[in-house]
Amino acid sequence: MEVIRHFWGCQIFTIYALGYYFAQKSINQQIEIAARDREIAEQKIAIAEKEAKIAKQELEIAILAKEKALAEMAFLRAQINPHFMYNTLNMIFERVRKASREAGDIVLAFAEMLRYATSTKSQEDEVDLGGELDFVKQYIELHLQRFHYKVYIDFEEDGDFSYHRIVPMVLITIVENGIKHGFFDEPDIAFRIRATLMDEVFVFTATNKKNPYPNAIADAGQTGIGIKNIKKRLLTTYPAEAHSLEIIESEEDYTVVFTVNFNLLKK
Repeated sequence: MEVIRHFWGCQIFTIYALGYYFAQKSINQQIEIAARDREIAEQKIAIAEKEAKIAKQELEIAILAKEKALAEMAFLRAQINPHFMYNTLNMIFERVRKASREAGDIVLAFAEMLRYATSTKSQEDEVDLGGELDFVKQYIELHLQRFHYKVYIDFEEDGDFSYHRIVPMVLITIVENGIKHGFFDEPDIAFRIRATLMDEVFVFTATNKKNPYPNAIADAGQTGIGIKNIKKRLLTTYPAEAHSLEIIESEEDYTVVFTVNFNLLKK
């Protein structure tokens, strides 16, 4: 009887052991299945987020393209027979310079700028970098004449700019913002503009002192509008990694740094 009792005891223990083993195995499998389900769910969420991000980027690109098309249309509508305007300014130049050569030179400089700004090539996606810099220099000279050379604008350039192309009107917008909102009535606070091209990297920097007068400060909020428009135009032309437009602001100075890496544009 004792032997039989031990025998059945062993059988019962074995049954419990097997039951525990299979129960534990089932629990582990369920845990593993749940973990895989979570992993699959996380992957699906990641894929959905990525697809949403791509859709958002495509929408932003479409919006930028539409804005660019609208801007180009507005530009074309704004043109009032540029050749007629240019010829009219030349006629005014011929008459004005008889009374004042200085005034005549101002009219002629403006006529040349107008011809460049309304020419066919300035409506393209890109124009000659050297031509854009010449346009900037003419614009600066026009303002120096306007203020009878009592303001100080320091322009320097270093490099051969004749073999590269750039988005039109970007440089002039940066300079125009600086002239409109800056303070450069003394030599030591001149509006400083630098254009360099080294190792196929173009850097255009414009630094000006903030205008301390109340009216200028009240209008300073408009400074960023032109820069924001530039950023949108650049995104439709250059890859993000090939260009940058940085705004550095301190208590006294306002600096815009525009960079284009032509090495990356060639790839």
